[in-house]
Amino acid sequence: MKRLLLPTAVAAFVILLALPSMASDTFVVMMGQGSLMKSPVRYTGTFLSGFTGTWELEIDDALWPAAADTTARFNYIWENFFADGYDSTPGAEAWYGTLGEGYGAPATFSFTLTSPAGYLAGSSSFTIMIRDEVPDRALSQSEKHGNNNLTATLVADPEAGEAEFDQQCGEAALGSGDFNFVNPPADDMVFINGLVQTFICPSPVEDSTWGIIKGLYR
Repeated sequence: MKRLLLPTAVAAFVILLALPSMASDTFVVMMGQGSLMKSPVRYTGTFLSGFTGTWELEIDDALWPAAADTTARFNYIWENFFADGYDSTPGAEAWYGTLGEGYGAPATFSFTLTSPAGYLAGSSSFTIMIRDEVPDRALSQSEKHGNNNLTATLVADPEAGEAEFDQQCGEAALGSGDFNFVNPPADDMVFINGLVQTFICPSPVEDSTWGIIKGLYR
């Protein structure tokens, strides 16, 4: 019987190694400022709750028109990220623009924290919804400059983490209801909140594991 039970115990041990450790869930409130109309595109701020420290979101705008020509810059952003993202659902008409990793404008984030002490960084993507209030499929100045919804997804790079977040995986789902397009030199003040989840990265399980175990007991 012992010979039969041992492979089962080893197999159970391997499965447990593959499972992620218990996650740490933190609800955060963030305050900061920035603008898509300035170059480089960089939003920075502080945490009001959840964490203590600073945060930064940066978007690669290397291919965008210069910030000095605000008309050309906005038209580029609109045509490349918003114009084709119109939702015509009656009662919910809006444009959706998605930027970030995998959407033509790579974006990164970083948290520099004192509580818990550490550094968390990685890739990000976010979607901005601009409501077509009339609706007439024509963007008005009030629609452009009004408060718009923003949702963001962050994915941590375990190799970039330090101290409390060294070798930790993680992700975040964030949102804000006060995103605005503003022209330089002004910045847009935003309040962002949501859930940040971090966890020890699960141990990889090689494809050959089961074959090795079986081979031990032939």
